[in-house]
This record gives sequence, structure tokens and C-alpha cells, in this order.
Amino acid sequence: MARLPSAVVLETLSRRNNPQTATNTTSQVLQVICEFPLSGQYGVGCRVLYYILVAVCLVKNKSELLKQVCLATALIFPAVAAIHAVVLAALHNDGFVDMDIFGAFQLCSIGILVGPVTVKRSGTYWKASGRKLLLPWTILILAGLLSLTVEFCRTKPHPCPYDDSGQPTSTEARVFNYTYPPTCNLTCSVFAGPFSRIRQGSANNVFVVPAPERITFGMGTLFAAGCCIPPVLYLMSIWIKILKHNWLEDWAIREDDKQGAGGSTKAIPRNRKELVRKILDNQESLVIGAFVVCILVLGELNFSSAQVNWQSEPMSAVGRQCSPLT
Repeated sequence: MARLPSAVVLETLSRRNNPQTATNTTSQVLQVICEFPLSGQYGVGCRVLYYILVAVCLVKNKSELLKQVCLATALIFPAVAAIHAVVLAALHNDGFVDMDIFGAFQLCSIGILVGPVTVKRSGTYWKASGRKLLLPWTILILAGLLSLTVEFCRTKPHPCPYDDSGQPTSTEARVFNYTYPPTCNLTCSVFAGPFSRIRQGSANNVFVVPAPERITFGMGTLFAAGCCIPPVLYLMSIWIKILKHNWLEDWAIREDDKQGAGGSTKAIPRNRKELVRKILDNQESLVIGAFVVCILVLGELNFSSAQVNWQSEPMSAVGRQCSPLT
């Protein structure tokens, strides 16, 4: 039998390996997006200030006035972020990704987890007439989280197997050429678009960057959807407590009158009730604290990544860093 030429053997082997090579190449292609960078209102200065306010609200402080002022200020940050999230979802464009969705999620998720617990411990907020403001505040944060869930779900990265010179692109984001990125068959420039109605003037710069890896868009969808559960439970709790309080005020009925006239028979149930309530409150604080720490750590790792941090406003932009307060 005649021996096959070496060229024929190599061609045969290459044909056998082509399907596997194509499959591996498809599954390991770099995913890129056309992004508007993270704005200054979610910069490191704004986030650190927000974390400090939340920490002051949670730590037991003898100065009740300082605690109430910090609580009022801390409630403003997620409210502004929720409004921004609703606007981002309403003005969605498949051609770009606004990185502010990660900043809005960071503030809204921490706010909805920490805010109601802190307010519950605050007698000034809950017993005063201002407690009814918690209902629209919670509804606003819930609307923002639902908008972020939809926005994360609709965001799809684009594959970028080759750069402009025809060379295969690396799947590692750290070696990506951020200064002169490949076009990756995307329309992504200041002059050609895509354009955003809330990114005008000097804030209309768009860039091609790899898709975030610390918190992917799929993870963002799950996290935002999961954070919608606490506001629903809080809404039910707040509504029931408000109705109960109004009913007791209208009919002048006190809880002491319901438990009978015997002093010794009232003390034991009341003590047991307070003990159970303290145990449940402590467990609630531990669980919520664990979730807050996880979101804070993952969020800060995501913000420090090259994809999200690219062209974001520096700490020196003090005016933009503290824009939610103004």
C-alpha cells in the first residue's frame, strides 16, 4: 500500500480537529460591551460617604440627634438612585450599557436592607407622623430594584473573537487594549453613536470594554430580583402596623386594657413577648448584616475592576462625588 504524503496526513488531522477547535473558540470568545462609564454620583467618594452614614445609623450612639440626621441623609441616597434606575430602564437602548446600573444597584440594595431595620429601631421616625413616609419610600426603592432587574436582564454582551488587525483577542480583561480598543463590529463612538438622552455634553463619551466579570449581568439580574423580596415584606409590615396604630387611636384602645386587670398575669406574657422580639430582631440583624457585607464586598470588587473603573470620574471631582446630597 502506497504511503500517504505528509501534507495529506496533516490536512486530514486538521479537519478532524476543526469541530473541536471551533467549539472551544466559540465558548471562549471575549465578550465586550459599548459602555457609558460610571458617573461621579456613584464614585468612590459618594459610596464611602454613604457607608459611613449607614454605619453611624447602625452603631449605638448616645447622640440621638446625630443618628436621626445621618438616617435622614442615608435615606436620600437610595431614593435618588431608585429614580435614576427607573429613568435608565425607561430610556433603554440595546446599543450601549450605562455603568450607572451597578452604582444604582449598590445604593438601592444596601438601602432597602439597612433602612427599614434602622428606622424600626428609631422611635423618632416610627412613632411620629413621618413614619407614613416610609411607605412611599419603600415603594420607590422597590420600583428602582424592579427597573434594575429588567435592565440587567435586557443587557447582552457582544462576542469579539478578533481585533481590527485580524488577530484573536485574549479572553483576559486585564490585557485588553482599553486605550485603542477594537471595534468588534460595534457602532460605538461619540460621533456615530449610540446616543443617550441622559448622557449629553461632556458626558457622552462611549467606550468598548470587556463585559464585567465580578458581577455579571446575569448575577445582577438575580441579585436585583432577590433584593425585591425584602421591600415587599416591609410594605406588608408597615401597612399592617399603620392600620393597627390608626385603629387604636380612633377607638382609644390600648394594649394594656386587652390583657386584663391583673398586674401579675400581664407581666409574664409581656416579658416573654419582649424576649422573643429581641431574639428575632437580633437574628434579623445578623442575617441582613451578612447580606449587606456580601453586597458591599462584591460591589466594591466590581467597581475596582478595569471594566467598570475605566474612564470613571476620579475622586478629585468632589462636586460630582457629592451630587446626591445637592
